[in-house]
Amino acid sequence: MYISKIKIKNFRNLKDFEIELKPFTTIIGENNVGKSNLLEAISLVLSNEISVYKKRKLEIEDFSIQTIHQFKKDMIDNTEEQIIFPEIRIDLYFMEPDLDQEPIAERCWYDYDSKLARISYVYSYQSPKKKEYISKTKQLIKEKGKDAMEYVDFPIEDYEYSIVWGKQDSTVVNYWLKMLKVEYLDALRDVKRELNSNSDKKLLYRILNDRDASSFSLIKEQMLALDNTVKNDKSVLEVLKKDIGNYLNKISLETETSTNTVDFQFSSIELSEILKKIGMQYGDEAVSIERNGLGRNNLLYIAVILAHLYEKENNFFRVIVIEEPEAHLCPIVQKHLAENLVAEDGKGKQQILVTTHSTHIASYLELKNTVVMYKNGNCIDNHYLLEGFNENKSKDRQSIRYLQKWLNATNSTMFFTRKLIFVEGIAEEILLPVFFQWKYGKSLQKAGCQIINVNGVAFANFLNIVKNGYFIRTAVVTDSDTGTSTEKRADDLKKEYDSTIINVCITHNQGTFEKEIFDCNKSQKKKRQFLAEILGVVRPNKCNDVFKKRQIEKFDIDELFECVEKYKSEFAFELSEALEKKLNAKHDIFDVPQYIIDAFEFIDKG
Repeated sequence: MYISKIKIKNFRNLKDFEIELKPFTTIIGENNVGKSNLLEAISLVLSNEISVYKKRKLEIEDFSIQTIHQFKKDMIDNTEEQIIFPEIRIDLYFMEPDLDQEPIAERCWYDYDSKLARISYVYSYQSPKKKEYISKTKQLIKEKGKDAMEYVDFPIEDYEYSIVWGKQDSTVVNYWLKMLKVEYLDALRDVKRELNSNSDKKLLYRILNDRDASSFSLIKEQMLALDNTVKNDKSVLEVLKKDIGNYLNKISLETETSTNTVDFQFSSIELSEILKKIGMQYGDEAVSIERNGLGRNNLLYIAVILAHLYEKENNFFRVIVIEEPEAHLCPIVQKHLAENLVAEDGKGKQQILVTTHSTHIASYLELKNTVVMYKNGNCIDNHYLLEGFNENKSKDRQSIRYLQKWLNATNSTMFFTRKLIFVEGIAEEILLPVFFQWKYGKSLQKAGCQIINVNGVAFANFLNIVKNGYFIRTAVVTDSDTGTSTEKRADDLKKEYDSTIINVCITHNQGTFEKEIFDCNKSQKKKRQFLAEILGVVRPNKCNDVFKKRQIEKFDIDELFECVEKYKSEFAFELSEALEKKLNAKHDIFDVPQYIIDAFEFIDKG
């Protein structure tokens, strides 16, 4: 049993959103794309066990901005009969539901047509004074004229939530709701606070209190013995008790029901109070968590939650949500955590959802279980990385194997950005960001774009992810390979992938990236001189003063390329440094190749 699909209406930035889930799902994507909103939507529906409770009573900011705007516009433009009060709705659909052990639950939430069960959170307008509200608002609109929208108040105070299920949206009986739980480990984990149990609001206390009381019988016996020792102390405490009693006799009044006798106790013998005295230590030397590093404590927090949840008898369904498990962890620990995060599935009654911004974690979890959330125009969309690949086809199987091997921590950055430029090698990876800064006066990062080096010409494997549904603006910068056995490769790539979201940009006049740089800068002496000086730094012996003087005059592209053919990364590094030093100077000493400008313009206008 697991949540196989979620539909969300009007909740924050998820105005009209649908996503499929798997028993273990990794959810990735850039900041502010709605990953946390998705997790909180789940927690609005399901029952809570031990982690931080998420309020089901919402605020106006929990409605999507477009929904609120449209409602106010409708209040101005529409008649009373046409006005619809929006609602937030979150539908969780369950695959292979097993609450059908009870006939009542089976009838209430199971849909035999779709073979799915559904439980939903609905936040809707409930006031009986709907006509009165509309009439009053219409009068205000009439008075305010063109500025009326600013004065329309959304009636959030008249909204209430309900938890319903099944085709008829019947109200869920609380007994059944308690059998569907969510544990939400949000990103703001205050470990030092939560793993000391000195309050019934702390995580450690709630976990300890959830255990069978008989498990603490020995501790209680020891507490009683200590309490008895304290009360029978004949030294310091006995003297102090007498002194306090004497002063109380002097400063207080005698009553029939009270005397001025005082006593000491070690602690309350109530189990709830005993548990508040328990804290945690971590490590062979029993270091207090207050002295641990943030990363070590983060691992401890996750381990405590998982150990508690997996130890318990699974007589209900539970979703475990872990938001940003990488917090404060170094890359090697992130990798280790990712590889060991999936535990026993509790015989199908536990589901794990992980959100992450870490390319290390994203690249080490299974691709088939990884879904990326992204902005598609004004909407939030999602795409499973291997969606559209057919494992029965040899070509697709090869692509899957390639992606599993090469979607490493560097290339996984393609799922945390809004725009992409794929390049062949290190030289392009070094120079294109500088070229963009040179051309537009801003960084590629500022434009929301990421360079992905595919280390060769295996663009198709990555482009298939975009083509199959990850619809973000993508440019490819590639050589034409003119005069080689693979000279049709780039044209074939362009024919197969060019679209409104993918633009394959190929060298114009020359076969390679470096030749194209030389070719577009050959027309003016100062540009030839600028590049000749850089060659002199890269190859000081070969590109001596005589060579540079000759090249400034005739600029033989083939001879120039011969100088850098085996030194492409060195040439790229020296050229990038030279351009960076002159970013604030006149841009008349160097031209960016046109095919690269084509890629930039495609990216920049999106």
